[in-house]
Amino acid sequence: MIIVTGRPHSGKSTLIRDRVGRIREAGGKVAGILARGLWRDGVRAGFDLTDLSRNETTPLCRRIPGGGLENGIPFAFFETGLEAGYQALSPGRCEHADVAVVDEVGFLELDGRGWGPCLGPLLELEIPCLIWVVQSALVEPVCRKWGLTPDAVISVEEADAAERLNAMYKRMQ
Repeated sequence: MIIVTGRPHSGKSTLIRDRVGRIREAGGKVAGILARGLWRDGVRAGFDLTDLSRNETTPLCRRIPGGGLENGIPFAFFETGLEAGYQALSPGRCEHADVAVVDEVGFLELDGRGWGPCLGPLLELEIPCLIWVVQSALVEPVCRKWGLTPDAVISVEEADAAERLNAMYKRMQ
């Protein structure tokens, strides 16, 4: 397992998107989810979710107007986006993948929400390479909650992050 980490908005998803593209170009099977952040006037406006096994993108959530909160977060989630994520992370979609990605594991998952219910079953699969995207401040709590000992924790803030991710992926195949 590889954890890709960094501060918010530091390029974690971009690094994963680039790696996923290279894996696909080489004929590898990719599964899981990738979040694409949306911006409006310099503010995070929401996220779209890409099911990596089908390469389909679905709106996941949008910022609540006026600074409102829903269940303690500033985004309203679309049922279709959540369902797309649950399906993308299901064992049936991930079990034959060369790499499965979860972008990202955060506060919601630590609280048993978001993708949290999908993570235990995903860890039980024999996927050659599992990559979780986790903000720097949450790496330790995430590892503790799921009993993880990652093969690598790669910070996008390191100059050689892309090379390290590439090398770890190749080593795990």
